[in-house]
Amino acid sequence: MRIFSGLGGKLLLAFSLMALLTLSASLLGWVGLSHLRQLEQGVQQTLADQELARTLSRLSGEIQSASRLLATATSEQEREHQGRLLTLQGQQLQQVLAQLGRGQGSTSLDQLSQSIIGNLGQQGWLVGERLTLMTQGEAQRARLVAAAGQIAELARSQMENAETVMVAGLGSLYQQQGVQATRTLDRLLEQDLDWLEQMTELRHRTLMQQQRIEEMWRSERQEQLQTLLQEGQRELAILQLRAGAVTDPARRQAVEQALTVLAQSDKLMQLRSDWLGKGEALRVLANANEALMSSLNQQVGELVSRARDSLGQSQQALSQRLRLLEQALMAIGLLTLLLLMLLMWRMVYGRIVWPLQRAVAGMSRLARGDLAPLEPISSTGRDELAELGRALLVFRDNAVELGRYQRELESRVEERTGQLSHANERLNEEVEKQRQARAEAEQANRAKSVFLATMSHEIRTPMNGILGGLTLLEDTHLSDTQQRYLAAIEHSGESLLEILNDILDYSKIEAGHVEARREPFPLFQLVDDLSALFRPKAEAKGVTLALEYAPGLAPVVEGDLGKLRQVLGNLLGNAVKFTARGQITLTVAPLACQGPCAEPCIRFVVRDTGSGIPADEQEAVFEAFRQRKRDIGHQGGTGLGLAISRKLVAAMGGELILASEPGKGCEFSFSLPLQRSSAQLPAEAQPLHLGQSRDILLVEDNEINRLVAHGMLTRLGHRVTLAEDGRSALALVTERPFELALLDINLPDMDGMTLREDLAAISEEMHERPLPAIAISAQMYPEDIRHCLAAGFVDFVGKPVRLAVLANAIDQLFRQEGASIEPRVQLSAAAPPTNQPEWANPVLDADLPLLGMARIRQLVALFESQGRVLVDKLAQGEGSEQRQLAHKLKGSALALGLTEFASHCAALEAGGGEPATIGAQFEAAVSGLQQWLTANRDAPF
Repeated sequence: MRIFSGLGGKLLLAFSLMALLTLSASLLGWVGLSHLRQLEQGVQQTLADQELARTLSRLSGEIQSASRLLATATSEQEREHQGRLLTLQGQQLQQVLAQLGRGQGSTSLDQLSQSIIGNLGQQGWLVGERLTLMTQGEAQRARLVAAAGQIAELARSQMENAETVMVAGLGSLYQQQGVQATRTLDRLLEQDLDWLEQMTELRHRTLMQQQRIEEMWRSERQEQLQTLLQEGQRELAILQLRAGAVTDPARRQAVEQALTVLAQSDKLMQLRSDWLGKGEALRVLANANEALMSSLNQQVGELVSRARDSLGQSQQALSQRLRLLEQALMAIGLLTLLLLMLLMWRMVYGRIVWPLQRAVAGMSRLARGDLAPLEPISSTGRDELAELGRALLVFRDNAVELGRYQRELESRVEERTGQLSHANERLNEEVEKQRQARAEAEQANRAKSVFLATMSHEIRTPMNGILGGLTLLEDTHLSDTQQRYLAAIEHSGESLLEILNDILDYSKIEAGHVEARREPFPLFQLVDDLSALFRPKAEAKGVTLALEYAPGLAPVVEGDLGKLRQVLGNLLGNAVKFTARGQITLTVAPLACQGPCAEPCIRFVVRDTGSGIPADEQEAVFEAFRQRKRDIGHQGGTGLGLAISRKLVAAMGGELILASEPGKGCEFSFSLPLQRSSAQLPAEAQPLHLGQSRDILLVEDNEINRLVAHGMLTRLGHRVTLAEDGRSALALVTERPFELALLDINLPDMDGMTLREDLAAISEEMHERPLPAIAISAQMYPEDIRHCLAAGFVDFVGKPVRLAVLANAIDQLFRQEGASIEPRVQLSAAAPPTNQPEWANPVLDADLPLLGMARIRQLVALFESQGRVLVDKLAQGEGSEQRQLAHKLKGSALALGLTEFASHCAALEAGGGEPATIGAQFEAAVSGLQQWLTANRDAPF
């Protein structure tokens, strides 16, 4: 066969034979071990059966002992105890018998166990019945004995009466003579003495009957019970005759009733007879159980004996098989050894090892470059080693030929290497140029960001002067025409500021500074104002601007009003610019939201009838600084409007989409998850809250801004001192104290952060009072505001400064500081007037026109949610942690006008008060706030 002609086939045949012999030896060993395992299992089973037999013998003794104790139980508790014990022992007996009879197919053990358990159950029932009969018999015996005792006691009293009558009659004989004395003596002998004898007999027989009842209950034989019952019935008949001699009707009735009870002695006899019968049945069951136990033990012993005999036979058979197995293994081992030696000599060494050694020697010579003729590896054969020898000869011939080619290639490689080195140098030069270009682009991008940030500050500074001056001009005496002009100028300034914000928004977006705010605003008023703003421009071009507003939308929603106005204004402005005729439509309608929205999303669509945009150019209009010249001749702009709008819509959680065809106009649409808001927005602007006049230090380097801010502060009623740089401010604070400092962040000589720290330190050292500071800056990125507040500023006001914002910041600061002093005066003063309700809150009444009911509701809800957490922590805290929590609660309470609750918090902060009562006081404060909200729910704010 060709498969065995090769080296692999020969090795396969040899090793297969060896594996077959090894497998045979393993199989024989496995057979022997299997018999050993079976024998071991038999030994283990026999030992287990013997152990189970001993356990069964022990259980039999315990069951018999418990059965005897159960038979002699004298109370229900003892019977239940012994019954539970027998139940457990019976279960153990069944388990042992189940293990003992497993695999032997014997049902007699199961039948015996069932019979024993059934007898035990019957025995328990008989003992229960016997105890019941005992209880009933004791009760019946007690009634009979009591009735007999009652008759004996009545007979004794009648005996005493008869003796008294006889003594009286004998006494009267001494006073009588003749016939009268004879009559009296006859009556004594015939009546009184006979009555005494009858009563004496009645008492004696009654006592005998009582003794007979006791003997009847203690009797242990049925014959004795019958004899006692017959004697008792005869005595009962005599007692009924003697009962007629009782002269007293009441006593005679009592005796007759007692005799009626004694007539029931047959029931006592029947109960005792049943009790004896149950005892006899118990003895029969006990004997039966003993016989069953004996039979059970005998059968178990026979099972164990048969298992022991079977184990002995298995051992003899196993010994014979093991001897045969040992001889077979020795023969296979010798045969395997001989075959292995033959294979090693003929196959391994003769046809593998020695040819391989010659092949390795030849390959080593070839590896060293020695191309001399090789020694033959195998002269004959068609196996792999012979093929290897022929292959080495061919390899040697090829090596001689390759040497010649190698010398030719070396010359060519040297030439090509020089060419590649030159190309690599040129590639490195190009990579360096690309790196420099990328670095220059990154530097230009950073320069652009710095330029936009600088322009933000520099352009907002004159805008602050313009808008601030217009605000101050409103307070002067102007005619109606001047007021209209002033309103137009102010509106233009606001529009210019919005345009500036649009230009600078792109830098914010690139720097990642865009954050969507959530605040309530009237949606219809927003779109209506935008329609009114752009409608005159559209009508001037002969274009109709229509507003389609779905009636089912919420009147007030929560979202970013500024960004939404900016996006819609940009889209409407573009539509007006690029639409020559036809109609522009702004549609606002609900849209089913696929996300986890509590309300449906709102879809905004701006549709025009302009020239349209081809499909291949639609995505390009959203690129920054990219404009498309439409066919109506409009040019200009920065090309940032749609790029900013798309990014703003994305920041608010939507996507700006364009659908257009050339000649059919454009449709820009997006949807936002604007949630319904329950906030009540004020119908008109709220009046400014003019508080107490304060000494304020204003530090501003721009003269126009100083003039505007000074005018605003003066209008608010404050006393203002001006400083144009940090050094001037430090000198002024050194000379006199101030209550507040308004600091520009960017000053020519120092930054506002350092100036605030120096001013606060000088005020503490020179005037022993703190100096709070409010930051003023045109850089209004969120991180800038957080940085200022983290540096110690109490508030932040952005440029251009608005009067209402500035007034609110100052009022909040001093309202919080004054709340820590003024309420203490109220706490120590007399009780509030009786004409005010308990929930009256002057602080919230004053804040209502400024903040509005919606904001106050938010404050109350925030105080309730955060306050509960603080109250829980305060009740469990100790030491400084408790004082810090009390301080936080006090500040929140004073801000909401909760003076009484604040006084409790102040006491805890000082180390007094009871932390355990703070929870009830907090609930009372929250209840007062809810009552105030209910009373003011119809407020116009």
